[in-house]
Order: sequence, then C-alpha cells, then structure tokens
Amino acid sequence: MPSINKTRIAKNTAALYFRMLLMMLITLYTTRVVLNVLGIVDFGTYDAIAGAVTMLAFLNSTMATASQRFFAVELGVSNYEKLKQVFSINVLIFIILAIIIFILAETAGLWYFKTIMKIPAHRLEAAAWVYQFAIFTFTVSIVTTPYLAIITAREKMQVYAYLSILEAVFKLSIVFVLIYLPIDKLKLYAILLFVVQVLISTTYISYSTVKFIECRISYYWNKKMFQEVMGFAGWSVYGALAIAGRTQGMKLILNYFFGVLLNSAQGIAYQVYNALIRFTDSFFTAVRPQIIKSYSANEKDKSGEMMRLVFQSSKFCFYLILILSIPVLIETRYILMLWLKKIIPDYTIIFTRLMIINAIIESLAYPLITSIQATGKIKWYQITTGSIILLILPISYLFFKLGFPPQTIMYVMIVITLMAHLSRIYFMRNMLKMNISDYLKQVICPISMVAILAFVLPLLFYYSISASFVRLGGVCAITLVSSAFLIFYIGLTKSERNALKMFLFAKIRK
Repeated sequence: MPSINKTRIAKNTAALYFRMLLMMLITLYTTRVVLNVLGIVDFGTYDAIAGAVTMLAFLNSTMATASQRFFAVELGVSNYEKLKQVFSINVLIFIILAIIIFILAETAGLWYFKTIMKIPAHRLEAAAWVYQFAIFTFTVSIVTTPYLAIITAREKMQVYAYLSILEAVFKLSIVFVLIYLPIDKLKLYAILLFVVQVLISTTYISYSTVKFIECRISYYWNKKMFQEVMGFAGWSVYGALAIAGRTQGMKLILNYFFGVLLNSAQGIAYQVYNALIRFTDSFFTAVRPQIIKSYSANEKDKSGEMMRLVFQSSKFCFYLILILSIPVLIETRYILMLWLKKIIPDYTIIFTRLMIINAIIESLAYPLITSIQATGKIKWYQITTGSIILLILPISYLFFKLGFPPQTIMYVMIVITLMAHLSRIYFMRNMLKMNISDYLKQVICPISMVAILAFVLPLLFYYSISASFVRLGGVCAITLVSSAFLIFYIGLTKSERNALKMFLFAKIRK
C-alpha cells in the first residue's frame, strides 16, 4: 500500500482515539450518575425498553458501513458522478427503511411492550414514554446514516471525531439536567436523548451538504442501481438485525425469566463491552475505507496488498482490545466499585467478564466483514452468519427453561461468536481465496501466544498485594509494558516490526 495511505490511517486513527478516550470517560461517568439518579429499578427499566436505542444504534452503524461500501467503491475509481447518484439512492432507501421499522415498532413492538414485558406497575406510564421516544430517536438517526457514511468514506475522521465528542458532551449535560429538574427522571432522560439526536443529526446533514457536492440531493432514479443498493442494504440489515436481535433478545429473555434487576446487571456489563468495542472500532474505522478502495482498484490481485492489510488489521484490532481488557478482567470488582460507588447489582461482575471475553473474540471479525462486504456479494454470508448469531436466543431460552443460572446466556453467546467467526473464515476462503493456513499462521497463532502470555505478569502482581488503587495502577502499567513487549517480539512479523520502528523514528524526529 502506498505510504500516503498509511499516513492517512495513522492520522485518522489518532483523531478517532482522542474521540474515543474522551467519549469513554464521559460515558462511564454518565452511566454512574444516571444509575444513581434513576435507581436500579428505573435504570433496568430503561435498559430493557430503550435498550432498543442501543440495539438500533448498532443496526445503524452496520447500515452506515453498507452505504460506505458503495461510496468507497466509487471514490476508489474517482467516479464522482456515479457517487452522487449512489448517494441519492441511499438516502431514498434509508427513508423507506425508517418508515418500515417505525411501523413495525408501533405495531408488533408495541404489542410486545404491553403484553409480554415485565415492568413494575407503578412505572408503566414512564416506560411508555421511554418506548415512544426510543422509536423517535431511531427514526431520526437512521435518516442521518448516509451522511455519516459519506464522511467516513471520504476519510474525514477529524469531523466525525469532533461531532461524536459534541454528542458525548450533550449527553453529559443531560446528567446535570436530570439532577436538578424536579420532574419524572425516567421520562426526562428519554426526551433529552431524543433532543440530542435531533441536534447531532442536523449537524451531520448540514456539514455534508455544504462540503460534499454529492450530498446536495436532487431527484435521481435508476431501477437497476436501486435494486443493487437495496439488495446489499437489505442483506446488511438482516445481518445487523441478527446482531441487534441478539443484544435486545438477550435483554428480553433475561427480563422474562429474572426481571429488571438482571437487566441492570446486563446493562452495566454492556456499557463496559461497548466502551471496549468502540476503541477497536475507532482503529478500524480508519482502515475500513482503505480495504474497500483496495478491492475496488483490484489491488487484491496485486501482490496480496489487500489481504496483508486484512491480516495486519485483524491482529492490531485484537491487540488493542486485549491490552484494554486485561486490567478490566483482572480488576473487575474493584473497577466496578470505583465506577458505580458500591451500587453493583447481582451478576454484574460475571456478566462483565464474559462480555469482555466476547468482545475480544469479536474484534477479529471487523476486517473479514469489511472484505466480504467489499465484494458486494453478501446474501449467503448474511443469511448464514446472521442465523448462527440468532441461535443464542432459542438455546438460551431452552437452558433457562431447564433451570440454568443467568450467566448461562453469556457462555452461549461466546460459543456462538466463535461459530460465527468460523463462518466468516469459510466465506473469506470461498469469495476472496484467503489461504486459511496463512490466516492461522499469521493471525491466530501469534495473537493466541500473546493473549496467553500477557496475563502472566499482571496476575502475579494482582495476587501479590491487596485491593487498592495502587494495585489497579500496577496491573494497568504491567499490562501495558509486558503486552507491548510480547506484541512487538512475538505478535508482529519482522517486516511489521521494521515498519513500526520507521514510523516511530519519523515521529520522534518531527
């Protein structure tokens, strides 16, 4: 890959990392205060109902990636006239999808809310407000998706970072409003999140319309292009719905068998999981357009440049989340105590640890998913992998009927995640001729060795002293140093080590 692309990836990654660090701090603080203000019951109620917003945000992100694929393909061959046409078609499609999902939410979804969900009787009215504003929030966000996609396809990551930070600051402001306004906190929280979504969506649309000529909508219709984009988006939606259905379905199953207190535990665990996944996504958001553009320019047939990028980004995604996860896995109880001020619902610790393990495994999926999407032929991939992911729901339901404990659903999720990754490897081999032996040798073997050895020194330190902030700091420092050493000497190839040395040397000279 040309050095200019690597430089762009590094700069975009830096911008996204700054965004993610600030957003993580704000999110963790906000979650703690919201838990204290709402209380465990209302927090669990919100997570069970308006958790649909989190679920649909995941859906929205996946659909944005689908749009980005089409934009990046045209940018890869500098076909700006077709880019404008594709953008117009995408806007139309997402408006249609927003209408369809809104109707489903107000019919089938409303029926489930009223007849199946277990909500404390005295909070039913507030819960109804939460449900409606969750729907409104999603409807606004989904129409914004093409504009977000064009920003990332054009690799304007600084803009994406700044607007994401602005969104996080708005959500932080909500916390203080909740504290001081003497009205129903649960209703107010849902309304204010909707207001924030409207403000952020308006900003994305305004920026894109001013900066990018393809975003200045004009009527365009092409049946063949519509069918192509709709087919790709439709199957992408199926895959995203499988992931979102897994997330929300787990909430509903836990609610059905164990009530809202278990939803609080899972909601907290999911916040930690989401923070870690976002770090990985921050890195891969900078890499994703390069993989797609590489495929579009047929570089996949030139010295394996695309596959090298896929293998390297797979490793770096894994290493990044591993370094962040080790201290949290080891010091879960102490970190939760610091974060939540001793309000820790039952099962929160085991849920958090198992969600983190799942996040580590999932980090390997991003490069493979993007590569498969770059081909445009995703129907059978989405059907197969999406169906595997959804297996968690009937299997978990069966286990709970048989009397298994709540954490069983997390163990099932980890097994299903491994099965889904095997499915992706199968499609990579058949669609992109990926050599499985090379993947095992260049990706799986080094990351496995690093993962096993990276726990040794932090665990020795953990068991040598009693719980304290000093021990937490020591675990973090030892993890960082020992993991960096292991990654450099075991987890990277010689050429990757040399490239890293050159990059760091150049930065130091500057």
